[in-house]
Amino acid sequence: MLQVVGDSKRIDRAIKRLHGALKGVPARGVRLTWRGGELRTTIHWVRDDAFWWAVEPRHQRDALVLGHAAHPPGRRESITCEINLPRAGADRKVAGIIAADESGAFYLAHSGRLSKSGFREFLADGVWRIVQWPDGEETEALIVAPLASPRLTRLLGRFVDSVRRFKEGDPPPAQPGLCVEPSVHGSAGTACDRSLVDLALHEELSKRGLFGGAADLFSLRGERPRPLFALIADGEPEQLALAVGSLSLAAARGGAEVRPILIAPAELAEQEGALDSLPFACVRYRWRGARAVFDGLDDALA
Repeated sequence: MLQVVGDSKRIDRAIKRLHGALKGVPARGVRLTWRGGELRTTIHWVRDDAFWWAVEPRHQRDALVLGHAAHPPGRRESITCEINLPRAGADRKVAGIIAADESGAFYLAHSGRLSKSGFREFLADGVWRIVQWPDGEETEALIVAPLASPRLTRLLGRFVDSVRRFKEGDPPPAQPGLCVEPSVHGSAGTACDRSLVDLALHEELSKRGLFGGAADLFSLRGERPRPLFALIADGEPEQLALAVGSLSLAAARGGAEVRPILIAPAELAEQEGALDSLPFACVRYRWRGARAVFDGLDDALA
């Protein structure tokens, strides 16, 4: 279970790591506005992940100020959300959380509380985990990103976009039901990576016309057999066994109606020769920056 960090030195180390990992094109003297206030500061635009950020020191906490930005920021920008992080202690009244796992790795997390209720239901497919506070109480939190992840900015950009869509009243993301449900027992970092693999997979399937038109984007067109994917984000034996077992069971139940497809990291597929002997296709993926790139997807769908 993840532990909420309350020690001031560890929090300071985590915030410095976060600040050092965030890059971007600086825009100086930008007016940031929100309901009831504004400030003028330097922000940093992360073009590839469509958001800008700034860290603003405040009384007893640091505010990670975030805004959605698909285009270069102007002289005035609206804040999409803030993640407030206490400099010392653990405060459940503050939405921002620094958590750590058994190995000491830090995670940026959020309580899920926003200006209006319902974010937990809106982002049901997010990486939600139980965290334990220093006083022993346990609550649920959204794991935004592992601070040591090379894909931190992509994960943070997805969080900002999710908050933007929620505040604008968009419907919750549709669940097309093409993937085996992931285990909640794996590491939070693995689950974050899995979410990016899942996103890239659905983008590739959309390009290939697997889904319907814009009016019904996440409905299959009715072709058979129906593909069913199981995604593996690491080489843990439990995750591999769950994925292979789930696909095998689905194939036994669905027969010719189901086409099982395993999605696995290329390095795992190269090390684990048994994957080539499975009775269903294994599609390999590699990371190209923060994006998963698939090898063999077209053959598996043919």
